[in-house]
Amino acid sequence: MRCTGEFKRFSFILAEILAMKAAVHGVFLFLSLFVLPVAYGGGKYFTWFDGQSKARVRLDVTTGQVLKEVAVGNWQSEDQIQLPPDLASFLPPTLSNHYFFGEDFNKIILTVDGTGQVYELDLGFKQLSRMDRTFYSGYNFGATLFKRNGIIYSVGGVGFWAYSQAITYFDEKSAEWQAVRPKTPGPESIFDGYQGYSESADKFFTGGSELGKFLENVPLDINKEVYAYDFKTNSWEMLGEINPLLFEDTNRELAWNGQFFIQFSREKVYLIDPVANKVFVYQSTKEQFQGGEFRFVSGNEVFCYWDLETGPVSNFSISEIQEKATFVGHFYSPKSAYTWYFVLAAASGIVLLAGLLLRKRFKKSNQLNFDAQEKVLIHAFLALPAGSFLSTVEVNELLGLSTKTLENQRKIRLNTIAKLNQKIQLYFKIEKAIERHVSPEDKRQSRYSLNAEANKGLSAYFQ
Repeated sequence: MRCTGEFKRFSFILAEILAMKAAVHGVFLFLSLFVLPVAYGGGKYFTWFDGQSKARVRLDVTTGQVLKEVAVGNWQSEDQIQLPPDLASFLPPTLSNHYFFGEDFNKIILTVDGTGQVYELDLGFKQLSRMDRTFYSGYNFGATLFKRNGIIYSVGGVGFWAYSQAITYFDEKSAEWQAVRPKTPGPESIFDGYQGYSESADKFFTGGSELGKFLENVPLDINKEVYAYDFKTNSWEMLGEINPLLFEDTNRELAWNGQFFIQFSREKVYLIDPVANKVFVYQSTKEQFQGGEFRFVSGNEVFCYWDLETGPVSNFSISEIQEKATFVGHFYSPKSAYTWYFVLAAASGIVLLAGLLLRKRFKKSNQLNFDAQEKVLIHAFLALPAGSFLSTVEVNELLGLSTKTLENQRKIRLNTIAKLNQKIQLYFKIEKAIERHVSPEDKRQSRYSLNAEANKGLSAYFQ
């Protein structure tokens, strides 16, 4: 959830181009063979989680079959649904959705991410019908959706080469999405990070969102401030700066259950209450809290999956974690409140740096340790003719990321390159050995290469 990456941006841009072409031709022009890999094992599905049976359920939008996962990777046909004519032609190449249950659980509202499309699935009448009259816009990929007083809201997202700060809601009478215009300005970005609506406070909280400038060769950043939008006053308020403790683990996963942001990674789980402004942590050397690409919060439990064909990676009880967790600080505070934290962190950093330099003097040979994926990428760079580059797609293929989601492709690719640059800098004293360039033919695309000094050093190292 934390949610960087040029490949993801490039995909968003092409999705937007599809939308603009649709205005002329009246249909989507599918370029999935070139940009967006077919997700979920080659099919298109609306997917939701059945809290009663603790199982995933999906609706095949080409056949109308309702399938339930009765065992890991074993999907059993449950029902047959009548679909709207030509449904699949209105959906994007990679289908991702949100879902909202009705009071009797026989009706499910399904929204298609990035499109504004809204459908009602009536399991009693075995029928799927479209509720909206929305024309595809593509401004809100990755938006946060939630229900408030029976109305579906969508906040933030990314699209049209920019981050969105929009707050919209679906008006069932007009069958359109309507805009909310706050009285005060909000955050620069509402995308990824800590995003959730609290019914008890009637506020939407946002923090830790991705920041950056599209189509420019600048690194992405994270907005470390927390904002709250108050529905009663129709106003945004900047609450403070996020506790730096929460950013110490770069591999964190996030979920929201209406009260807590659940942040977990391996042996540690944080419960973050934005209303009470408190952070609790539970740490275990025996349990693993491993996240997946897909996370479902059902009642008191969090379920994680790698994809829609593989069983759960992990699941755990929020209340059990809460019983074992201890208070560690506030979620946010005024910026000045963390001055001493940064002073101590800087001092610790100096000590750590001194230790690294001493270790390098005596154990230099151990500094340069490449794993298998890193070696594959380095050898590919070294094999390039002078003046040549690797494209983003080629880097993804070398790292074996073609079956992963765009978001995970981006994270793994950039993390791998960052780690390689760090290792090479420590060993060779060469900064930014792997360089990212904007393609002169298409400034929306990136390409990568080794600088001359790194090429020379690594070539000698691998001889």
